[in-house]
Amino acid sequence: MKRHLLRNSLLSLLIPITFYSETQAQSDSKKTQINFFGHIEYDFDKMPNANNSFFSLGEQDFFINSKITEEVSFLGESVIRPDFKTTTLFAPSVERMQIKYDYFRNHSIVAGKMHTPLNHWNDVYHHGRLFFPTVDRPLSFSYLIPLHTTGIRLQGQNLGEQKFGYDIVSGNGISSTDFSNLGFNKSFLTSFHIKPFDYTKFQISYYYDFIENNQSGVHSGHSTASHQTQSKIYKGNVRYQLFSFSAAYFSNKFEFLNETVYNLSGSDTLGTAKNFSLYAYAGYRIKGKYVPYISFDHLKTASNDVHVGPLELNRLLIGMRYEISHQINIKVHLAAVSTGHSVSHAIGHAMDDNSYEFKIQLSYGL
Repeated sequence: MKRHLLRNSLLSLLIPITFYSETQAQSDSKKTQINFFGHIEYDFDKMPNANNSFFSLGEQDFFINSKITEEVSFLGESVIRPDFKTTTLFAPSVERMQIKYDYFRNHSIVAGKMHTPLNHWNDVYHHGRLFFPTVDRPLSFSYLIPLHTTGIRLQGQNLGEQKFGYDIVSGNGISSTDFSNLGFNKSFLTSFHIKPFDYTKFQISYYYDFIENNQSGVHSGHSTASHQTQSKIYKGNVRYQLFSFSAAYFSNKFEFLNETVYNLSGSDTLGTAKNFSLYAYAGYRIKGKYVPYISFDHLKTASNDVHVGPLELNRLLIGMRYEISHQINIKVHLAAVSTGHSVSHAIGHAMDDNSYEFKIQLSYGL
């Protein structure tokens, strides 16, 4: 009788321990993190014929990262962002939705909607402005860079002493939406990078797409209306090639980034347009929280370009980033923008000839 009671007592102790161990193992194998990012801005624009002053809400970003198993992970990013086509001038958008399978050491397969790994900026930063070194993206992101694709990606990271990495991507192109694609053609991207020193990354990439009827879907520039009128400029097919080079150095003190883009946009009627974009950024950290910085943006598309249209933009700015904590910062900049053509430079900003811009941005993450 005593032995029976002793055995039952031991079982009553072991069962909760076993249950807790199994539950803990399941919890360790599946870890989900949900974050929210957003920003608020004040803008003052001085233009030749008018001045604008306003407060605005920026992109509000819902970010999910989940470790499903040891080999499988999920990343999701949905944004509520400005959209002039809606009544409220805001609309939800699925920016990334991807499953990653680590099949061998540092080699992976990624499927879903993703940022095209064309350059350092697009591969590293998501839509949370909290992590941007500056207030805005480079100008090329509004005109030349295909920001997203939905497809398959082969990836390798931190291989060998030089920390070599590669990305090979095939997916829907510039003319596609998130659920369909015109024609049979797919975009193709190959990208390689090395990290030979601490805080340093060099990256080169090549992108090709065959744009059916010169139409743009949802995978091209975010900030401008430049892609809404291509079909009026030219309704034929466009052969789109893009070469990109990035050099990045972000240490505890000094920050530097160069993004260079060379684009060939070919049509049957006007031949091949040769377009170029250069972005340079430099910042220096003071007392751990203050980062004064300077950046220069240059974008020029050829007179025979039928996808973006003839365009020349230059933007020089000085700014300051104050990192209050890892969850909130304030950025301020003063910029001078010049253009060789009258174009729409940003949402609600018709930049003619020479313009000046003052911005204050509060960025946060929860």
